[in-house]
Amino acid sequence: MNIKERKFASIYSEFAQKIYKFCYFRVSSREEAEDIAAQVFIRAWDHIAAGKKVTNVQGFLYRIAGNIVIDFYRKRAGKHEISLDDPRNPIDVPDKSDVVERLDERLMISEVRKRLEQLPDQYREVIILRYINDIPINEIAKIMDTSENNISVRLHRAIEKLKALA
Repeated sequence: MNIKERKFASIYSEFAQKIYKFCYFRVSSREEAEDIAAQVFIRAWDHIAAGKKVTNVQGFLYRIAGNIVIDFYRKRAGKHEISLDDPRNPIDVPDKSDVVERLDERLMISEVRKRLEQLPDQYREVIILRYINDIPINEIAKIMDTSENNISVRLHRAIEKLKALA
């Protein structure tokens, strides 16, 4: 494994779960989120392997993820699919040892997803980045290529909208 591959492996280790969560809360399907997260790292590797420079890895990965999510919805426009991953009708066989804990977690995630889906994209994205992926405001500003003040305002407005939905 050369230095470039080792560096990319460490980037993958650091960001794979965060990118997956970001995608999951944007598309609400485990399988689609896994596919999109994989595509993010394939595109990132292609970019890096081509010798192109990346100054902000986190911002670069989230920008790719956001673009792929947009493409996902564009391709899906007009198509109506039924997801087998519907939290109201789970098909997974639960582990008997922690059924209550898993059920509570699924209900909470389902409720969060429902509320997030009611937000405009710009608000949904900052909520996911800040509160689900735990990214500081200054980093979100870099990812979204805007000012920290703008991100703070979006977060405030998003929280107010979420409160109004409760």
